[in-house]
Amino acid sequence: MLAGLGVVAATGLGGLGYWMHVTRNDVRAVLDAQRVLQEAQATHFHGLNTSSASIRSDVAQLQNTLNALREIHPELDASLHLHAYLGEIESTPEALGDAHRAAKALRTLVEHETAEDPTLTTLPLIHQRMLGRLLEAFDRQHIGVEALHLDGATAQRLGVAALHLHRHEWADSALNIAHGSQPGNLVVLQGLEHLARLRGDDALLRHWLEARMLVTPDDPELLRAHAHLLASLGDEDAERAVRRLEAMGVDTPADRSLLSGLRARAGARSEAIEAIEMALEEDDSRASDWLQYATLLEAEGELNLALEANERCLSLDRQCGEAWALKARLCSVRKGQERDALKAATHAVALGAGGVDTLFLKAHLLEMEGSHVAAEEGLVKALKAAPENAELRARLAGQYLLDHRIGDAQALLDGTPSGIDHHLLHTVEGRLHLARADRQRDGTGQTDAQLLGIAKRAFEGALALNRESGMAWLGMARTQRLLRDLDVASESLARANRLMPDRDPSVACEAALLALDQQDLASAKAHVDMAEVNGTTATTLYIRGNIAALSAHFGEAVERYTACLNANPAHVRARLNRSSVLSSMGEPQKALDDAEILLDLAPQLGYARLRKGESLMELGDWEAASGEFKHVLEGAPHHTQALTSLAKCYMGMGRPERAEGPLNEALRQSPDHAPAWHTRGLLYLEWDKTDVALSDFEAAVRCNPNHIDARLNIALIHQREGRLYEEEAAWRGLLAIDPEHEMAKTNLNTCETTLMKTTR
Repeated sequence: MLAGLGVVAATGLGGLGYWMHVTRNDVRAVLDAQRVLQEAQATHFHGLNTSSASIRSDVAQLQNTLNALREIHPELDASLHLHAYLGEIESTPEALGDAHRAAKALRTLVEHETAEDPTLTTLPLIHQRMLGRLLEAFDRQHIGVEALHLDGATAQRLGVAALHLHRHEWADSALNIAHGSQPGNLVVLQGLEHLARLRGDDALLRHWLEARMLVTPDDPELLRAHAHLLASLGDEDAERAVRRLEAMGVDTPADRSLLSGLRARAGARSEAIEAIEMALEEDDSRASDWLQYATLLEAEGELNLALEANERCLSLDRQCGEAWALKARLCSVRKGQERDALKAATHAVALGAGGVDTLFLKAHLLEMEGSHVAAEEGLVKALKAAPENAELRARLAGQYLLDHRIGDAQALLDGTPSGIDHHLLHTVEGRLHLARADRQRDGTGQTDAQLLGIAKRAFEGALALNRESGMAWLGMARTQRLLRDLDVASESLARANRLMPDRDPSVACEAALLALDQQDLASAKAHVDMAEVNGTTATTLYIRGNIAALSAHFGEAVERYTACLNANPAHVRARLNRSSVLSSMGEPQKALDDAEILLDLAPQLGYARLRKGESLMELGDWEAASGEFKHVLEGAPHHTQALTSLAKCYMGMGRPERAEGPLNEALRQSPDHAPAWHTRGLLYLEWDKTDVALSDFEAAVRCNPNHIDARLNIALIHQREGRLYEEEAAWRGLLAIDPEHEMAKTNLNTCETTLMKTTR
């Protein structure tokens, strides 16, 4: 056992010794490693100390170099300061409250702007960017040029730089400040002129051009620009400006071309032609000059020469749309060249030239070929491509009206884009209301005034936009005539005549209708003769029918109305008037046929309904006639004529007791309506109320001294009552109106004979 313990103890001591040996070796290794690390760190720190000294030396050298650069290049020093300032105000906007510091920064930025052309800049790109940032900061804080109190030179530099940056408000304000202190500075004036041109402000552009001319009065380019501007403004001084170029001997063919255009505009076409011919002699390579020459020749009526000049233009420029439009016009009036005219018009339209006139010329030429659908499709397509074209829309709607397509015309007007307003749109709207009125009027002042008042307001709207619109004045004249305001209508027509082309047939036709309303048949004939200078139309035939009817030439009147209706079957007034004349000629059935056709065309036309009822009365169909008059009265209870005619129907049907009410209502509505007084007198005669009847007949004569039937009944009542002196006076009054009245002559002789016997 002891031996075992000894073995164990020996083993333990041996293990302990071994562990101590290993541990000593590990400690020695750690100490060696620590020593190596300490030596390495010492070496590293020594190297760091050496590098730091080198870096400090390099930094000092860089700082010295930067300081030298800032001294040599002040703009670099300014850029660094400005960069720091911009960073400050962008992070702290309140810093802009220091106006002095802000102005200094701005002066520093633009002090190197030395451009002599305001559309250019000499500022470095970096300064341009900084200026943009600075101006944006000013805008955010609502700081303007005035708040910076800049001197004139700095304001000029800022204006030029801002103009280059497209900051036009800043440029305008700065340049105006500069102009205040340097009125004759050309850079400032050119900058302000450039701004006016960019804005499209011709009045302001003219102001600055003329300000420049005070400084350099003989600058050819300046004079040329001034002349072109005045020409575009329609100013008579434009020719004087071109004359100055001519006097200086620096005028060019283009200047002479401009002079030609100015003379043409002033009405001196011969001088204009002479000027353009001189320009072409010097330089015949300008297509625009040949076009102007051709246009002048067209105005002079030299169509063959105009066509030749236009061909020269097209030989120089096949894509000149206005030349194709001119060729279309010239060929369209030459017999046998309609096809060439259509080709030219097609070219012009494809090139977007010639305006609305060429679009309609093309449509007209297509219609002449029988391509009616293609003609309309072309106009509709053009309108779809340019829905904002008010003139095209208005003229197309007007064409629909001429074709009696009232619904289509209304749809075009309703489709006008919002924000589009034009005097022609109001004018065609007025014409549309007049066309509707022609289909709805019933002859009463109340109904007609309402319908025509709407048209009048439309024409007033057109004139509010353009007081020089001849078509609007013409429409106004017609409306006023229909409202029986004849004196004012004459004045409006006179204005239309001054504003519209010479010998416009529409003006002459309206003048003829106005003369008819004024009972001036001679003037009406003269006006309609003038309207027919270029051929007879449906309107002139209608007017001649009216002249014949008023002259009691009923057969001729029917012929004229029939010719009008053959040319235009939808002419409402011609058919209505023919119906009335046929009735006067004892042709009630034909009058009835016209009235029924009218009601098919215009179911709401009260006039036609009246005409139908009166025709049925003449045919003895009292029941049917009364139905027509009742129909009229449903829409117009105030209709005096319908009330009177309804009373006649009751009397014709043997129901006189129902006639008195309508007659009393008619006289309440219109106390001066002679037919109602006369009809009620007949009613009272039928009831043997002779004295009351006589009073009504006398009232009819007071309302209408030419009422023959009323005078006849007055004379017969006096005759029946044996009042010879009153009878004699009544017969004489009737013969004063109709000297050939046989009954009056016979009874007057009898009355006079009786009186002679009595006095004996």
